[in-house]
Amino acid sequence: MPAAPSTLGDRLQALVKGPQFIWWVGHVTMLVCTAMYLPYWATFNYKAGAHWYTRAFFGALVSYTVVVYKSFPSVQFTAQFAQSLFSEENVQYLLMAIFWWRSTPMLAPLIPYAIFAFFNSLNYTRTNILPAFFPAPPAGTTDATHAQVALISRKIQVWTEKNHGAAMAFVAYIEVIGVMGSLIFGAITFQSSFLSPIVYANFLRFRYFFSLHTRAAFALIRARLDNLIVPQGGNPKIPPVVAQVYTTLRGAITRFGQAAVQQPAHASN
Repeated sequence: MPAAPSTLGDRLQALVKGPQFIWWVGHVTMLVCTAMYLPYWATFNYKAGAHWYTRAFFGALVSYTVVVYKSFPSVQFTAQFAQSLFSEENVQYLLMAIFWWRSTPMLAPLIPYAIFAFFNSLNYTRTNILPAFFPAPPAGTTDATHAQVALISRKIQVWTEKNHGAAMAFVAYIEVIGVMGSLIFGAITFQSSFLSPIVYANFLRFRYFFSLHTRAAFALIRARLDNLIVPQGGNPKIPPVVAQVYTTLRGAITRFGQAAVQQPAHASN
């Protein structure tokens, strides 16, 4: 005999017991705390809003810890396992979340995590939370409320699929320009550690290898800088020493970026 329809309490109890729910709570925490931090950032009152910044990245830590645990449930003390572990995209974001969690508050690092959290929490709401509150009616019957919820769910799916690519491209530009620019500015003005840009540069090198969006962001930035500083035929407004310094730095960054990075079997983004 088919099982009797479960009650709302049963469905919610089953929902909150899963690790995916904790993952969703972490994403929601990131979104809410980022929103709470924004007024402090907008009024240059960074220190007063630092607790919201750290709470936001604590939410990210929760979410990415769940993902990493599900990806690597069994720890192995081998070089191959360590290589596979640290080549995983979610592990890299988890490590950076730990780094940001203990760093000087800045808005730029929050933006990529908040965008990821927005799309992930929205999809979880569509696939898990809405069905828990509004389950499908028994076969052969119709329900007006469920039909409306199904329509909303479909609209969410269409919207996320349509905008996901553009959002990931925007994240890449924020990571390359916004975050690194903030770190360099912070190091120059002694507002953050000089080691921060170095640590983040290694993360960007990883992203360059495994993300098409990151490579596209770097390519666009290089093309625009080349066109401005060292265009074909030269730029009379740019002193030769500036062009030479730029060319040297560009070569050094290229060599750093091309340093060997072990690629996992399946790279995302």
